Amino acid sequence: MQKRTKDTKKNQDHVMKMLLMVAIPIAIQNLINVGVSTADTLMIGNISEVQLSGVSQANLVYFIFTTVLFGLASGSVVLNAQYFGKKEMEPIRTILGFMIRVGVIMGALMGLVVLAFPNQAMSIFTNEPEVIMYGSKYLRIIGFSYLFSGFTGVYLMGLRSIQNVNVSMYIYGISLCTNVVLNYIFIYGKLGFPRMEIEGAAIATLICRILESILVVIYMYKGEKVLKMRLSYIFKRSKQYFRSLARYSAPVLMSEVNWGLGIAVQSAIIGRMGVSFLTAASFINVVQQLAGIILIGIGVGSSIIIGNLIGEGKEHEARMLANKLIRISMILGGIVAFAVILLRPIAPNFIEASKETADLIRQMLFVSAYLLFFQALSVLTMAGILRGAGDTLYCATFDVLTLWVLKLGGGLLATIVLHLPPVWVYFILSSDECVKALFTVPRVLKGRWIHDTTLH
Repeated sequence: MQKRTKDTKKNQDHVMKMLLMVAIPIAIQNLINVGVSTADTLMIGNISEVQLSGVSQANLVYFIFTTVLFGLASGSVVLNAQYFGKKEMEPIRTILGFMIRVGVIMGALMGLVVLAFPNQAMSIFTNEPEVIMYGSKYLRIIGFSYLFSGFTGVYLMGLRSIQNVNVSMYIYGISLCTNVVLNYIFIYGKLGFPRMEIEGAAIATLICRILESILVVIYMYKGEKVLKMRLSYIFKRSKQYFRSLARYSAPVLMSEVNWGLGIAVQSAIIGRMGVSFLTAASFINVVQQLAGIILIGIGVGSSIIIGNLIGEGKEHEARMLANKLIRISMILGGIVAFAVILLRPIAPNFIEASKETADLIRQMLFVSAYLLFFQALSVLTMAGILRGAGDTLYCATFDVLTLWVLKLGGGLLATIVLHLPPVWVYFILSSDECVKALFTVPRVLKGRWIHDTTLH
């Protein structure tokens, strides 16, 4: 009995070590990704509120694109993680090749739409003429980057399924450093370059997206030893794998697209409540991204490890890990929330903000801290445990209900009918995280969420 207890503890320690080896690089990668948007926010935010709002709203188009891409790629990661647990590499290569093809086509199409209709795209998210003008300038340049992002994003996510997360960390790290330097040069007009402000930020980001793709191609053909991809896999067809991919990717895609559209509608609501609220919301979004880095790292990491465990037939270990992670996320959520509260007094000093905007930032940070505790649990359960276990239909259904009924229905009621103050509107628009946590945590604890997604 004592030996069995020791073996169980040893297995749990090994699984936690595996999780940390995946989660920490993903968290660092998220930090790097957020670092790029933070650099843009702080540098543009020191020029004017309107230009900051323009960048923020223009990036919503890119956000929708990457959300759809992430939804498609996440479904393949769920499937491939379980194939990797079974040590079957051929299905992984075939599925990843197909996803790369989809990502490149999507990026090209989305880029063409943005380049052809920048003003119309901006008008969806705001009715402020100056914000539309600056955002359109940004889109006319950044639209060329979508094709490169489609290729890079899908391939690097594919590497996650085989627990290779370090490569994306290094590539995005190089991209971040390059972006910060180029931002400084192009935005402020240094080293003999003209002062380009918002257009300079777009040029810097475009160069970085091209650099990322070049580094990925070099690694794909020279560095990767386990998942050896060839060009032929990108054009390979296999009905049996694609049917399985469609079955488990469709709910994930529905969930991500639903979430992306919800954020877009939420941003459209905020974008029509004045520049001060729009600027404050843009700043708060960056703070939330920074605060949620480790939470997302654990969530995404858990989806990969749980998928691997199920693929290996270790369902008991998967359940034990899930229960342990819920306790850890509650503690981390509390710590992150407390840190955000401590930030409140000084937060507005990081950008050029009017008194009205500064007051809104402080009030919204208090609400954000409260919501981050619940977000820690909802990200873990929905983007991590349940998705990794193939329980994607439940996640998608619940996402649709909470988003459109509670979040957006409540948000429209608060603004159009009740005319509530901005802080209350922000709280209602973000309240779905609380409901998700309250419903998904009990589902995980009951243990009825494991599905084998492979063909065997």
